[in-house]
Amino acid sequence: MDWQFDAEVFQWRGPAPYFFVATPTHVNDFLHAHHGELTYGWGVIPAQVRIGATEVTTSLIPRDGVYLVPLKVALRRAERIDDGDHVRVGLHVGREDVNGSGDGREPTTFVVDARVAVDLATTGATIPAEHSLTAPTLLRSQVLALVYESVHRGEIDERAGRKILDDIRGLRIRFLGDRSLEDHAWRLAVQIGWPDVHQAQYIALTQLQADALVTGDDELASAARAFVTIATPADILRP
Repeated sequence: MDWQFDAEVFQWRGPAPYFFVATPTHVNDFLHAHHGELTYGWGVIPAQVRIGATEVTTSLIPRDGVYLVPLKVALRRAERIDDGDHVRVGLHVGREDVNGSGDGREPTTFVVDARVAVDLATTGATIPAEHSLTAPTLLRSQVLALVYESVHRGEIDERAGRKILDDIRGLRIRFLGDRSLEDHAWRLAVQIGWPDVHQAQYIALTQLQADALVTGDDELASAARAFVTIATPADILRP
């Protein structure tokens, strides 16, 4: 199903800059009536959203009786969208593009997990200027644990370990985490049946803010394919 509507952009007032538009009444009525056919099974609906010349794959989030359309960084940056702007939104709901980019363009914003961050730092990777990395705030503690364990096992010395941590800071990863992400991750973890929400945060953040997830965890990648695009470290490094 496809719609076009005008909406005002608003910002989620948390520590992370999430931006949304709300769907109008006639769209809400259809989504509520057909949510069983459209949802992943817990309320969130896969969708493609177009503003101007830019289209991205995302997920509609139910909140307070309406559905919110997350405006990812790539979309806002390309169309120069900011809080309070009035935009013309093209919206398509359905499942067919959930495993792809849905817009024929290469991903530019990647969610990375701790293992990928360590590998990028260890190999001295240079991130192309047009690409950006983001991660849940929990990545900081996960990276610290991975590097400390390598030092403790004698695989690297402390000096090398501290250099890896410095080099990860040099990757300029954007760390995000607030109530919106936590709520989204909670629902995902329940749906997938995971015993905690740590991995689910990576999927949730990709749905809300990024084009693709890059992970060194086979279990996470396998589960995430049903919800987001999976990319590789090579995709991050490719200009």
